[in-house]
Amino acid sequence: MKGVEGVKLIKEIEQNYDVMSIKFRGVSVWPFLRLYFKDSVSSQRETKASPSVVGLVFRCLFAYNPFRAFKRHDIWSFTACERRKQLGEKMIHRISGAFASENLNCLMIEKPLKGVGHYSLEKIEEKDIISESWLLMAFHAMEVLSRVRQPKLDNEQLLIRILNEHSIMFNYKRYVRILNSQRLALKILVRLTSKPKVAMMECPYDTMGYMWAFHELGVKVVEMQHGTLNGKHFSYNAKDYEPILNPDCICVFGKTEYSYLTEKKPQYAPEVRMTGLFMLELADKFFINDIFAEERKVFNAIIVVSGQPYWEEPLAQFVDSAAVEHENLLFVYIPRRFRDDLSFSSPNVRLVNGVNIYEYLKWSDIHVTITSTTCLEAQYFRTPTIFYNFENHSRNYFNNDLSEENGFEFVDNPQEFDEAYNRIINNRKMEFGEFFVHNHVKRLLDVVNESI
Repeated sequence: MKGVEGVKLIKEIEQNYDVMSIKFRGVSVWPFLRLYFKDSVSSQRETKASPSVVGLVFRCLFAYNPFRAFKRHDIWSFTACERRKQLGEKMIHRISGAFASENLNCLMIEKPLKGVGHYSLEKIEEKDIISESWLLMAFHAMEVLSRVRQPKLDNEQLLIRILNEHSIMFNYKRYVRILNSQRLALKILVRLTSKPKVAMMECPYDTMGYMWAFHELGVKVVEMQHGTLNGKHFSYNAKDYEPILNPDCICVFGKTEYSYLTEKKPQYAPEVRMTGLFMLELADKFFINDIFAEERKVFNAIIVVSGQPYWEEPLAQFVDSAAVEHENLLFVYIPRRFRDDLSFSSPNVRLVNGVNIYEYLKWSDIHVTITSTTCLEAQYFRTPTIFYNFENHSRNYFNNDLSEENGFEFVDNPQEFDEAYNRIINNRKMEFGEFFVHNHVKRLLDVVNESI
């Protein structure tokens, strides 16, 4: 069963069954289970940590001084190393960078990045930072130890009935143990150190156990939007939510997400605030020189391509085919994660790793992707986007929200690229959307100060 079909099935299940009545310790666990249920339905296999990931966690335990956690901090910020971008000699957090730039009393808890781990203290601005490896190791170990006693669920028979009726194999008890182990590990960390006044979390839906623990401890949880947020994102389109597993407040990029959450999904979080994006504003001020000045002497336009982990190969093939027919255009392909194995036959395609995508978006003429949030970030720099609608993913994800008037084009194959390119070049009435509110630092500080 494909991913789209899996999502459709889960939607049907949520409409036809009272899945929120499936509870553990009085808390509905369906919002957490559905994330992994989707993977099980789509791939028919259980998601487990690979030996390389386990090794990464152990290697990163002492990447930073763990005793920094024993200082008293008003704020705990949960983020990931993969969201750092290079500005000058520093690797800056694209979402949570303001906590360091404004010298807030904040402990950063950072998830390591495969292949990198963490950057050295000389490369980052944060001083009070620890690796999330300690929590990852703790809750996975606790999940293993808790296997001797199976979790008891309220209305478990309903979940068993759903699985039987749809012939689905799903080790739901394992994920309930993981959820509870996250909760216990976080509470132990707080008791060993000191309780923050607010927890700022990026991408918190796979660590709902942390939010459960913070709520039990009386700590306000604020989510910071890290990527695309709309009705097609699986984490933001559930029929119902369990408040104790969700944030008290969510900071979003702009009006689009604000309208969606307040009008269509008010149950996701009681409070929604528009705060923009830290890295966009910083990059716009930092990158003042056109990095393609020399290339413009040779090529008519610069096309920057934002890769995505699951679709690098089909997107690369699309770009290579389009480049063959457009020798007067320079295509710059930037994979999401380091990839030196992508090959291109066209001489006017460059593979570039490890750069700041925002610098390239700012100075490009057109942007290409499948569903990356960079399509919205490109609008900030007045750069239009051509979507390669691979297997209809682009249209499924964005079609109702983005239009040609704002500089968005959808193509199904390389042959359609030429028409889309010409429509953009000849569009004199293009009005770029305001997808990000401005004054990020002030807006974020307002949220933080009200929380502490």
